[in-house]
Amino acid sequence: MSISEEHEERTDACPADPSPADYSAEKRLARTAGVTIAWWVHAGIRLALALVLMYYGAAKLVFGQFGFSDAGDALITHGEMSPMGLLWRMVAFSPVFQFLAGLAEFGAGLALLWRRTVVLGALIGAASMSFVLVLNLGYDVMVKTPSAVYIAMSLLVLIPWMPRLWRAVLGRGEIGEGPRPRLVLWRPAERIGAVAGPVLAAALAGLVLWGVSAMYPARNVDESAPAGVWAVAEDTAEPAAQLAEDARWSRLALGSISYGGAAQAQLRTADGTLRTGSWTRGEDGTIELTLKDLREEGQPVQEHLAEEGETLTLTVDEQADGTLHVTGEGQDLVLAPDPSGETLYERGFSWGIRVDDPFNR
Repeated sequence: MSISEEHEERTDACPADPSPADYSAEKRLARTAGVTIAWWVHAGIRLALALVLMYYGAAKLVFGQFGFSDAGDALITHGEMSPMGLLWRMVAFSPVFQFLAGLAEFGAGLALLWRRTVVLGALIGAASMSFVLVLNLGYDVMVKTPSAVYIAMSLLVLIPWMPRLWRAVLGRGEIGEGPRPRLVLWRPAERIGAVAGPVLAAALAGLVLWGVSAMYPARNVDESAPAGVWAVAEDTAEPAAQLAEDARWSRLALGSISYGGAAQAQLRTADGTLRTGSWTRGEDGTIELTLKDLREEGQPVQEHLAEEGETLTLTVDEQADGTLHVTGEGQDLVLAPDPSGETLYERGFSWGIRVDDPFNR
């Protein structure tokens, strides 16, 4: 065999080198697969963030997370509140504030579920969670880290559209068409998803709203007596020798908004002790009052909830002059309405300036 024949045989035995076209096809395939996987990860973050925002938003829309400010919470003083308790009462006092905050969060979550409104949802979500983080930091609410995580998730969702947003903010350069998330590369499936997606998003939003509302007990409002704030006008019990040992009742606050049949209640005794709990209406003019001491700082919440407290069954007779005669469980006293204790709840809202404005006390 000649040298030339051996070279030809060796050349024929070697596989042909891939052509540039083959390399290009492999790169395109790898890039398409990588981009598709990235969009699936992006979609997972979007869905998780949307569910979180809709959950917290729905809890505010149904007035479940903060509830309503009620006269049954009238006796606690500013100094007795925790920072978180102060925030909760502030938000509960304004249903408008609570509803709009819930609408922003729920709307942002819903917008995240539809491709055309993803950017709007992520921007509103980031803004809402930034405000929540400030409140959590300022009022020492325990969920500081989760709210920061939700901000980060909102920013991650915005990454594909960041160049366009940057140009829009700076006003420089042409703002081109935004990226289009593609989870499935089959055109017929994309067309089906374009129709089914918004329908499924609306169904998911309705399911979240229904599920969250079902978490909270039924709410009822009854403002008839003995609901309100009352001060002890007469008491048959003898006072203690020392004020610090005087456990006679001083003021009683009974809420008008009941959850699952029980409304909020607070009792202040002459020695300054505040007890909190709930009350329910009974038959034949009786009420059942359940009270326990304030939760001590550092006490685990489950331990405080496990405490049974004291349950009192009292007979309440409404007198012609508007006072209440309360008897039972060692009590025999007359309660008179305490208008100063209900100023916060009776002040109401006015567009115009009142005679006593500015009323800031």
